[in-house]
Amino acid sequence: MLLASVLSAVALAAAPQAPPKPEAAPVFPSGTQAVVLDVVARDKKGRTVSDLRPEEIEVLEEGKPKAIIGFRFVERAPSPPAAAPDTPAPAPAAPAPRHPTLVTLVFDSLGQQGRAFARNAALDLVRTEGRPDLLFSVFHVGNRLRLLQQFTSDREAVAAAVDRACSVLDPRGIVPGAETTERVTAAAGAAADRAQAADDAAMGGGGAAAGPAAGQAAAEAAMANMELRAVEMAQNLERSQRGNASLFGLFALARQQQRLAGRKAIVYFSEGLEVPNQLEPLYRSVVSEANRANLSVYSVDARGLLTTSGNEAARRDLLKSMETVRRQVQSRGGRAVTREDVLAGEVAEDVITQNVQGMLGALSESTGGRLIANSNDVRTGLDHALADMAGYYEVTYDPQLTAFDGSFRRVSVKVKRPGVSVQSREGYFALPPGEGSVDFPWELPLLKALKSSPPPRDFETHAGAYRFGPERGEVRHTLVAEVPLAGLSFEGRGATRKAHFSVLAVVRDAQGAVREHFSQDSPVEVPEKNLEALRQGNAVFSRSFTVPPGRYSVELVVLDQGAKRASVRKSVLVVAPPRPGLALSSLAVVKRMEPVPEGALESSDPLRNGANRIVPFVGEPTFQAGETVSLFLVAYAASTGAAGLTLEFSRDGAVVGRSSVELPPPDSLGRIPYVASVPTLSLAPGRYEVSVVAHLGDAAVRERTFFTIAPEGTPAQRVPEGSGQP
Repeated sequence: MLLASVLSAVALAAAPQAPPKPEAAPVFPSGTQAVVLDVVARDKKGRTVSDLRPEEIEVLEEGKPKAIIGFRFVERAPSPPAAAPDTPAPAPAAPAPRHPTLVTLVFDSLGQQGRAFARNAALDLVRTEGRPDLLFSVFHVGNRLRLLQQFTSDREAVAAAVDRACSVLDPRGIVPGAETTERVTAAAGAAADRAQAADDAAMGGGGAAAGPAAGQAAAEAAMANMELRAVEMAQNLERSQRGNASLFGLFALARQQQRLAGRKAIVYFSEGLEVPNQLEPLYRSVVSEANRANLSVYSVDARGLLTTSGNEAARRDLLKSMETVRRQVQSRGGRAVTREDVLAGEVAEDVITQNVQGMLGALSESTGGRLIANSNDVRTGLDHALADMAGYYEVTYDPQLTAFDGSFRRVSVKVKRPGVSVQSREGYFALPPGEGSVDFPWELPLLKALKSSPPPRDFETHAGAYRFGPERGEVRHTLVAEVPLAGLSFEGRGATRKAHFSVLAVVRDAQGAVREHFSQDSPVEVPEKNLEALRQGNAVFSRSFTVPPGRYSVELVVLDQGAKRASVRKSVLVVAPPRPGLALSSLAVVKRMEPVPEGALESSDPLRNGANRIVPFVGEPTFQAGETVSLFLVAYAASTGAAGLTLEFSRDGAVVGRSSVELPPPDSLGRIPYVASVPTLSLAPGRYEVSVVAHLGDAAVRERTFFTIAPEGTPAQRVPEGSGQP
């Protein structure tokens, strides 16, 4: 008899809450040959200028003047001050503005002092008198974007949400800090100098002891360099993780607010924006989406008054890169090339974005906002922000676009009146209009490949859609795609090879409308010595989504950016109405289980099972005799009671094994994740069907899957050719 063991039954992470529902049409209609800019004009004393004429404003896109087709000054008049008791009653107040000013307070992950600083500043802003037009919402960016308060004029409700946002603990603390970095950097530099001196002595004939001394110095330098690389890797991973969380949160807010009318602003409380090189396209997309949404970002550096330069870390890395280049020149090819030699140029380029306060300022300036920093009293800066939102020019122009090519279109505004300065937006990506078309510029060539006839199949890709449980009238699915790395081109010289591929998946309903679409842009870098081993594996792309019952098409495209080759796969997904009372997810054969990195973003994907992430096989796998087969499913029970599970294994229609277990109680959402491990030593070669029946009272539901045991001496084929249809 085969034995099945329950390994885990852990509640999965709750889905992130969505931003408020949109209420109006977009106001930045770049897809309709019109661009709307907010332009703030100030005199030399910083006061708003409200009497500019259209002929005094010039708009340039990519350096070329554009015709202004709309021009008006928009003013949000403050409420009159309260009258003294002996003052005659004023005239009736003007009605409230038809379109309020929307202010979104966004709190990044902050340290203890940063939370206190941000709380005081936010409460001071919220309690501003005389601005009934201001509606506030509150979000927190950590491992996920959390909505704490929808747009409201209730100042007390907003203040309570600010308190909640500033009580969230900072997840940092596991990554080596600046002192550790300075220590290991100095040690590695000193060891490298000793190794270089010993090597020079040996090459110059420094005696019998020079050779062993050079070897010992080289070994010490290698150990010191290893420690430095470990510290830098931890810091780079943290930077990338933080930057991802912050930028995706801001991107989501900007995208959703495109549908809201009127003046909009984000007040972003942060201790610095992390934008390493690989996140530069995402950063530019945030700027573009904010500009499309007519939304300005006012960044508040919650570190307050700084006593050290924010460029110090960048300066250290740039000096280190320069030192690497110096050693390259001095060695004149007389020593082995190290990884830092290969990456010296990239380090020098990356330090440009390590000034985290500078990136906050760039984000603000690019979206028509401003940076509030280097002060323990930010009231003046916030007052300027409120003034910007109270009076501004709405300038509309025709960009005369001939093609939506995904390029970034730089916009500048000039004023001809002396003594007046203007503040506006930096630009936008020329992306095609329409809900569900593209989010990022890298998606344009993938969308083009999807529309090609016949669709390209330049290399193999595999995909499968796994069904899970009902959620608010819809059914959750997870799309898993595998890209065999052997089909991608790896380029480069020296010690590293690089590949760059992008993935786009689109789910359409029976009428062809886009229900879901997701993408990922993936640059890959690998040491040359590891290239062949890497090419034996697959890159895995997975996304979770929900759709109501119905018939759908699933379109997947993978683009090799280096070789400009693409592979498209299309299939049909039929979603049946969920069963009441008891339901089972698809039965997946587990390829491997990966630990979820500490600090990873929360996910609603059911394949995230507690501290692990399930990576299933796509298609029907083949195992060697003696390998363990692991299975994963989720049972959904709508009522309490003891649920059971029976696993049955068949070969050629004959049952060869059966096992029954009692399932643990469901979690608070009625889910029971289940993993079974099955030894195959007693199984003869052949194709096997696994049938799983869950039962609760009189209700029963069945799922099945297949795998193959290869004859002895036959290599296992994990994903057979032609598999991969959802």
